[in-house]
Amino acid sequence: MTAIHTVVLEILRTGPPHNQLLSPLTPYLALCGEGSPVTFRIQFEHHQLLNRLERLRYVTEGGRAVIPERMRVAELQELGAEVARILAEIPTLTAEISEASGSRPRLIHLRLALSGSELALIPFELANAPQGFPGERLELQLQASAPITLTREIRRGRPLPVEWNRTPRLLFAFAAPGGTAVPYREHTHALRMALEPWIRRAATPEQRLPLIKDHLTVLPEATLEDIRRACAASDYTHVHILAHGVAYEQAGEQRFGLALAGPRDRSRAEIVEGKRLAQALRAVRADGRGQSQPSVVTLATCDSGAVGSVLVPGASIAHDLHAAGIPWVIASQFPLTKLGSVIAVEVLYERLLLGDDPRLVLQDLRQRLFTAAGVYHDWASIVAYASLPEGFDRQVSLFREEQMRRAINVAFDWAAEQSDLDQMERALAEADRHLARWKALLPEDDSLPSRELKAECYGLHGASHKRKAELYFRRGAREKAERALREARAAYALAMDQGTQSHWTATQYLSLTAVLSGRPEPDLWAATRGWAASDLKRADASTRAWAHGSLAELELLASYHQRPFSPKKALAAIAHHCEQIIGLMGPDSFHVQSTERQFRRYLDWWDRQEWRELAQRALEALRPAATSPDPAASQ
Repeated sequence: MTAIHTVVLEILRTGPPHNQLLSPLTPYLALCGEGSPVTFRIQFEHHQLLNRLERLRYVTEGGRAVIPERMRVAELQELGAEVARILAEIPTLTAEISEASGSRPRLIHLRLALSGSELALIPFELANAPQGFPGERLELQLQASAPITLTREIRRGRPLPVEWNRTPRLLFAFAAPGGTAVPYREHTHALRMALEPWIRRAATPEQRLPLIKDHLTVLPEATLEDIRRACAASDYTHVHILAHGVAYEQAGEQRFGLALAGPRDRSRAEIVEGKRLAQALRAVRADGRGQSQPSVVTLATCDSGAVGSVLVPGASIAHDLHAAGIPWVIASQFPLTKLGSVIAVEVLYERLLLGDDPRLVLQDLRQRLFTAAGVYHDWASIVAYASLPEGFDRQVSLFREEQMRRAINVAFDWAAEQSDLDQMERALAEADRHLARWKALLPEDDSLPSRELKAECYGLHGASHKRKAELYFRRGAREKAERALREARAAYALAMDQGTQSHWTATQYLSLTAVLSGRPEPDLWAATRGWAASDLKRADASTRAWAHGSLAELELLASYHQRPFSPKKALAAIAHHCEQIIGLMGPDSFHVQSTERQFRRYLDWWDRQEWRELAQRALEALRPAATSPDPAASQ
């Protein structure tokens, strides 16, 4: 897993955010790292920068480019060098970047916090690397010496709260009123393919459509009210908007908005500015549970990251959405080609939904746009407003783990439905692919948090191999089933090697040792029992319920790993622990279902005389109504 080193650069000036033009006469203050504040000036005249930015547009008239390609490419190179000179004026930034790049290979995340609207006009994303930076004179975010990705943020007292680890639910809204065209089919297909690992299989496309709609909502020819109603009705984690960007006047000053369908006539456009769009995306929830809170909003809209006039309050659409409390907003500060928009949605949603860190995803996106878009500069057009509160890395890791679990479960469900062994193994290969990816992304260091991540990953490998073994067993492939059980036991052993004292992985290791007739391990059994008992003191009911599940199974496994062994005491203890699970979590909880499924294996799959009565007692305690005699039946 790539390590990320964060460098924060704040650029400040006195006065309100608006009503200030760029000028070589204006002093700015830069704060970066532990160095002293640096006062510097930006050598741009405001109207000159606006003219130069105009040369980077892909505007056509009658099929011919307004700005010749050679002039646009030359301006791109020259402006990149000019922005590099601005960064070179800040010695503390050079020192921080040099220190970050001097250590082992990692991604450097440059967080840019700006206090003035005029500063947001500067296309920092297309800067060349200044002297003293890695890859000097190459494009800063494309050089490979020490990869750098840049995000912007609004300077505020504390970062926006982010709830990254949520089950993804996507909203895709598009509009092309007035006879215009947008690549909505390509975007829909990209989102659909990005979601594929988490959508359960069905016999027919018609049967699968409701399953797709559980993950993705599409609003064709969307109005602003359509978007507001959708966000009020459902808890969307990601919102993707595809529409044309349009310049409009506000109080006599130019602004950029997006062209959605009109509220009365969908064939006519309504120009929607950032603040109104933000209100729709942060709608009051219909169920009364506060406001909708998408974690990520992506805008496939030309100029959605462009500021326009700085004389009146407000900024770009992306800026306004971020100011309204949306943690991550990814937009375009210049016009975006159709090809570039399709590549962007493919890369962003495939990798974000897989659980990759969004900073790494941005770096990949810019590289992909650069290699695919030829002479165009879509890579420099991408602008990201981002908030990274404390603990964000951990949130990303937890989300990635949950996404892998969900994808693996979908693959196993698909495999279980196959009657043909070859088809089943193709489905299992999909689960193996996700397991291999998870393992490849594990951290390389030996810190306690890293060892906990590794233990979780290896434990899931063990659980997956065990599920695979059961599928083989049900189809009569006994040799493959035993091989998968041995792989599961080895994976649980790797999890235990991390030294995290997880009673779950140790219990499963002891279970498979008994099933495979390995050497009894009474010392490990006793230690595992102690680890599980310590979790009974935790405040969290779920943690205590899982501990009771382990303790119940350990009582059964004592028949193999412990001598002397008292069946009478084990039967009473198993019943007690199973009843505690029901009391803590309820009879229909996942905890009860999972524990019941495990004990049923001891009867249906791993049946032995030594633990048959113990497993039956567990099932009776977990499902008393289902296993007790029916009084009416005996009359």
